[in-house]
Amino acid sequence: MDASQKSLCITNVQRYSLHDGGGIRTVVFCKGCPFKCPWCCNPENLSFKPEVSWKERLCIGCSVRADGRRDQNGCPCDTPPDQCPTGAKELMGVERSVQSLVDEAMRDLEFYEESGGGVTASGGEALAGAARQAAVTEMLAACKQRGTHTAIESTLALPLDDPEALVAACDVFLIDFKIADRERSLEVTGIDPDVRDANLKRVLELGAKVVARMPIIPGYTDSPENVRANAERARELGISRADILPFHQLGEGKYDSLGMDYTCEGIPQLTDVDVEFAVKICEEAGLEVVVHGE
Repeated sequence: MDASQKSLCITNVQRYSLHDGGGIRTVVFCKGCPFKCPWCCNPENLSFKPEVSWKERLCIGCSVRADGRRDQNGCPCDTPPDQCPTGAKELMGVERSVQSLVDEAMRDLEFYEESGGGVTASGGEALAGAARQAAVTEMLAACKQRGTHTAIESTLALPLDDPEALVAACDVFLIDFKIADRERSLEVTGIDPDVRDANLKRVLELGAKVVARMPIIPGYTDSPENVRANAERARELGISRADILPFHQLGEGKYDSLGMDYTCEGIPQLTDVDVEFAVKICEEAGLEVVVHGE
């Protein structure tokens, strides 16, 4: 890769996504996040470094180590992921040029045009650091120049290097509203809501469209008081829509494959009925509500 080209370390380019900004979308998952949400459903995107995932159910034990040694995730061999015959081993984290990501995303341009979809940058934290922000901005700007709708999923709780360029490249910001109490948020997730809100004020002043995303997590964000505080704060900032995201366990198996502990194991998934109280609170605060997001 040309050293002058901007690049992103990614774990996945997910095509045909339906809940990350509207319509049929391609979501680019950036690897690495400075925060620590216990319920994270993408643990492969927490570390900024490439790592190997190992799925025991796919392993046929074709090249186990003679000494029986296993990695932290239980993997018993030194076979490189790209040579694993069953796909039990997978490298999580590949450096890709921005241009190659744009080229891949544009393969589905027809689907975006027909469905009102587009391209979304996600993570991890899509805006973690100035270099990543510059690369994500360039990627979305290039897609937008091709007539494609663009979106970012982010905490927005980091310093913004060039908010003007970011807003110009991004049609909608999908921003996390998790734990409203600042002290508790810093303790549990490391996210500072004050930093997020300062950035939100700035991008909203620049004309950004923002959707508040509220994950409803049992024991963390599901109290009526927390939902109400988030809803009222979103309205104070001038945000008009909230996406209510019921807790799910889709990421549970990923923790084992990476050798990581999962503190939300066993917590029951929530149904749409379970989050009706949150919908009502947000609507009472004057927000348009979409369960699961668009």
